[in-house]
Amino acid sequence: MMIRRAPAAPLAGRVTSYYGFEVETPEPVRQREGPGTDVVVILTFEEHWLIDGERRTSFIGGLHDRQVTTEHPGRSLGMQVNLDPLAARALVGGPLHELAHRTVPLEEILDPFLIERLADARDWNARFALLDGVLAPRLADARPSPEVAWAWRRLRATHGRVASGELAAELGWSRKRIVARFRDEIGLPPKAVARLLRFERARELAGTMSWGELAFECGFSDQSHLIAEFRRITGRTPETFLQDTAAQAA
Repeated sequence: MMIRRAPAAPLAGRVTSYYGFEVETPEPVRQREGPGTDVVVILTFEEHWLIDGERRTSFIGGLHDRQVTTEHPGRSLGMQVNLDPLAARALVGGPLHELAHRTVPLEEILDPFLIERLADARDWNARFALLDGVLAPRLADARPSPEVAWAWRRLRATHGRVASGELAAELGWSRKRIVARFRDEIGLPPKAVARLLRFERARELAGTMSWGELAFECGFSDQSHLIAEFRRITGRTPETFLQDTAAQAA
């Protein structure tokens, strides 16, 4: 079971989505996930998770440029918060490159009693309302620099089809400066963000056109470049990735 709710108005654009989940299966579930373009907060009420083999209960994960392997033991109950990186820095309270490519136990970021309060709430509506109340004051302090916010949104609007040098020139910044600021406020340098966004666009459109057309549409130099990026990020060819994704969703 998956339950989705819109965040409260003060969190719009900062929390990109909320989910509640309750899953029970006869045996452990192992799957490949991500990478995605959000900073992800997982709040688990019962069983632990394994993230690339590392045991986690509740955690926050920064931007990754490759998929991760997740596993739960057959029962999973909790919530997921997806954050725009521009807002996530206010929650983390430090440079986001310290969170990139890794997960951090939630108690290092939020009240360790939050999980218990959420688990004891009377229903899902009460849980979402509680999260709104906890996150709103923390994320109200999100004050990304206008230049990085503009560059991040431009990359997202073009699905990563703008070179980092072009972004730097439009801002009047050096390449070194834009890399440093992106690592601080987004977590990854702009070139890595662009590659991530192109992959996410290709994943979204995969199956709607030929691989050659998809490569052109998503800004890859050719079909070989597209295949190489899928291998780098997922460890699989695009065709195998689609087959595995369909099987995972079944």
